[in-house]
Amino acid sequence: MQFKVTASRYDPAAQRLHFTASGERMGIRFTVASHVRCLKDPGTPDRIHLVALVALTDIFKRPSASGR
Repeated sequence: MQFKVTASRYDPAAQRLHFTASGERMGIRFTVASHVRCLKDPGTPDRIHLVALVALTDIFKRPSASGR
């Protein structure tokens, strides 16, 4: 899976990182907007990328509505 975090924002009150990522997985382009609970601000782009990677891996493990 190749992707790039296109936007991110950390909300310290809710302890959530809101992010948008676009990329390609198995030849299919995707854009995902999601949020992840983080106890502290990831701070650097590398850390934000790692947090998004974990979240996207979890999202793509779930079965889709089509059953694939």
